[in-house]
Amino acid sequence: MRKYRFPLVCALLPVVMFFIAAAPFAANTADAAAMDLKIGSNRVGSTWYVIAACIADAVKKDYPDIQIDASPIAGGIGNLKLFEQKKMNIALTMDNNNLWAWNGEVLFDKPIKNFRTLAGGMDQFYVGIAVRKGSGIASLEDVSAKKSKIRLMTVQRGTTGEASAAHVLEAVGFSYDDIKKWGGSVEHTDFEAITNAIKDGRCDVFIQALSVGHPTFTELAVTGKIDLITVSDKALKYMEKYGYVPTVLPKGNFKGQDADLMLPGYRTTLSVIDTMPNDLAYKITKAVCENKEALVMGHQAFSPFNPSEACEPKYLGGVPLHPGAAQYYKEKGYLK
Repeated sequence: MRKYRFPLVCALLPVVMFFIAAAPFAANTADAAAMDLKIGSNRVGSTWYVIAACIADAVKKDYPDIQIDASPIAGGIGNLKLFEQKKMNIALTMDNNNLWAWNGEVLFDKPIKNFRTLAGGMDQFYVGIAVRKGSGIASLEDVSAKKSKIRLMTVQRGTTGEASAAHVLEAVGFSYDDIKKWGGSVEHTDFEAITNAIKDGRCDVFIQALSVGHPTFTELAVTGKIDLITVSDKALKYMEKYGYVPTVLPKGNFKGQDADLMLPGYRTTLSVIDTMPNDLAYKITKAVCENKEALVMGHQAFSPFNPSEACEPKYLGGVPLHPGAAQYYKEKGYLK
């Protein structure tokens, strides 16, 4: 029987070598399958929830074996904090939020470094500055210079919209405390309360994250209750340190907006945990970038998305690309 051992080993050797060679890929694939790919977005019915669902559909269309869906949690700030806690693998974030998290500033007590980016510039948001029609407020710089008494309202503290309001005030030279010192008031509440307060003449200034077609701004503009204003070039430049990019809101997007407005802008990023397998990050990035038409059909918010620019640092908040995403952009020639 001894004379048959060597041929038997020779016969089995290719099979053994195949499984050894395939082991890393198999492990990588298993890791990918084991990952919970529910895209953190925002509440059901929000633009982000629809965007996340469109992204999931694009990925499943190109790669049916990848199980990925939208999840109605937890907003731009919350999603990043879930990355830190290793409770989320993929989510929508904002480029300015990414910067704050990476540096451990604004709404983050310490840096968050365990996430990477796949694609940026997916839509367009602005910091909207609305003043009550008839309030006599021409600019926030005038309020600062005259120490005028105003009633300011924002959404709840700890959100991107509220942080943006504080940044606008800082850029023009005053703060919440200054408003109160000058006899005014500051209230952080919900959209319904803000809308009613403006209609009733109990709010003079409302600052909030703004997208084209934003329901609250649209309602207030249609009923003729607000004027949209901006801030000086100097203030816009100041806000760049917080990740905002001066961006034009074209005229006519809201009733009564008869001119283009240059506003602080920021955009959505698709981000992932840094332990995501490279092949999975590559496939998701490829599916997103090569299905723009389908994404736009799913939601018009994707219209500004330019896949060839999705790897640009200005749209990623300074957070590195995932190696799998970087591989895709290099193959396409978008990244040198």
